[in-house]
Amino acid sequence: MNILLIRPDSFIPSAAPPLGLLYLTSYIHEFSSHTVTICDARFKGYTYDQLEEVIRQEAPDIIGITGFSVENEENHEVAKRSKSVLPDVPVVLGGPYVTADYPFALKDTNVDFGVLGEGERSFLNLINALDKDEDYTQVRGLAFRNNGEITTSEPEDFIIDLDELPYPAWDAIELDKYFNYRKMGKRTSSNQHQMKKRVLPIQTTRGCPFRCNYCHNLFGKKLRKRSTENVIGELRLMKEKYGVEEVEVMDDTFNVDLDRGKEIFRRIIEEKFDFKYSFTNGLRADRLDDEILDLFKKAGVYRMVFAIESGTPRIQKAINKNVNLERAKKIIKMATDRKFSVGGFFMLGFLDETEEEVQNTIKFALDSTLHTATFSIMTPFPNTDIWHELKSKGYDISADYKYFSKVSLNISKVSGERLEQLRRTAIKKFYLNPRRVLSILRTTPWRNRFWEKLILLFGVILFNYDK
Repeated sequence: MNILLIRPDSFIPSAAPPLGLLYLTSYIHEFSSHTVTICDARFKGYTYDQLEEVIRQEAPDIIGITGFSVENEENHEVAKRSKSVLPDVPVVLGGPYVTADYPFALKDTNVDFGVLGEGERSFLNLINALDKDEDYTQVRGLAFRNNGEITTSEPEDFIIDLDELPYPAWDAIELDKYFNYRKMGKRTSSNQHQMKKRVLPIQTTRGCPFRCNYCHNLFGKKLRKRSTENVIGELRLMKEKYGVEEVEVMDDTFNVDLDRGKEIFRRIIEEKFDFKYSFTNGLRADRLDDEILDLFKKAGVYRMVFAIESGTPRIQKAINKNVNLERAKKIIKMATDRKFSVGGFFMLGFLDETEEEVQNTIKFALDSTLHTATFSIMTPFPNTDIWHELKSKGYDISADYKYFSKVSLNISKVSGERLEQLRRTAIKKFYLNPRRVLSILRTTPWRNRFWEKLILLFGVILFNYDK
């Protein structure tokens, strides 16, 4: 069978290589004879009309579409366009959106199936069942309609041995075009401060054992780890075959197993890959020490971002994140003393949060030595723990997931207008600090996209852009 995998274009600024689709492609190629074509419309900037033409030309037997929850409208429009071109071809949604909210997603009759959670096994088994005209209801990890009712099959087991996964199918996309891509408002890395042009992402673990009540559950709550040799083998392939200069680590939490993290970076140093590395969201702020920071520095790490979220211990406990704030503040200082570029993620407006507690978060950011900070308004995503809690308490949970700069569902004790004002104030106070501006200039790469980043920075400060 011929499979067309689509990542729609959207407002998301990162047009990095679609790692999920590349893993899916390599898995299908490894364990079947089906053919796969990837259409990355976000990277190519394709309109829906252009996507229709791609679908018409490829004439696939199955169409797969992926997307985040914030891309639900784009997912459904692509499904609609797919059916308009090939009405009899099955349309399958995968990724965080359909996993989190399959009952809503499958209300759209243009969508035939949802692949829930980790998709490699379920999607391949679905393809095989459809190819052989077998009973797809026995395929695990699916959502579908049965006699008009939306239902699911048994959950698929997570892949415990991640070394079973072949490396991403980098040859399935025009990689050199990603390396040489330049477009205002888009970048080919999740890291908006990338240092080198030839950047690829890597994922060394799946799953996260922490139980933050606002977070997704795409890969489960058990940490699964690739072997050190498997990780090193992929890095070697990146260097020798694709001439990669920089690697972006995409784990949910790379440093849960600190000893393993140290082992990997000792091997990286031994191999002399000469890469630059960034962690855009993969490090727990209170689980680092001097030794691993020194290994990071020697190996070429230059950028790391910590998800602190709240500066109040009560909120940390309430959201089940439980970051040790004093330890986190100390580690941030340890990192900035070593001249890493360090960022932080913060959220305002948690359940029953007071203005004093919001101010604690802002103060934590302002008093820290962080170079960059993102302040978001807490938005409950479907099927997260906080979403279920709010639903049980009678809240209207129909929130707007598109932008995190505005209040769509206020669950705090601060008015929505005041919460947005506090966010704007936090951004201005953080970035208009002369000492911080100098530290950003000294540690954060500006060679690529300098003027664009300057425009975006002023847009964030003056016009409340949500980039």
